[in-house]
Amino acid sequence: MGKQMYIETDNNTSNLVELLLLEIKDLNASVRTLQPNDKAQLFTEKETAYRLCISVRNLVSLRKNQKIHFRQIGASVRYSLDDILEFEESCRM
Repeated sequence: MGKQMYIETDNNTSNLVELLLLEIKDLNASVRTLQPNDKAQLFTEKETAYRLCISVRNLVSLRKNQKIHFRQIGASVRYSLDDILEFEESCRM
């Protein structure tokens, strides 16, 4: 985490801050995984790039080089969870 700052507070405020920090940590972990219960959910390029920890430009390049499967829906490009997991598996060494 980043820089820590200490502020004198009462016990209730201190406990509340600790609980909030734990909730933020849990929320960040949940958002990072982006694994929905519904496998039919489709992700945008931005969401997929975030999941793969790459730039959208990199993702577009992978798509154009047929390294990752995708869905073309009108002008939109979407990726299923299976597409993302399959690509992640193909990157394993």
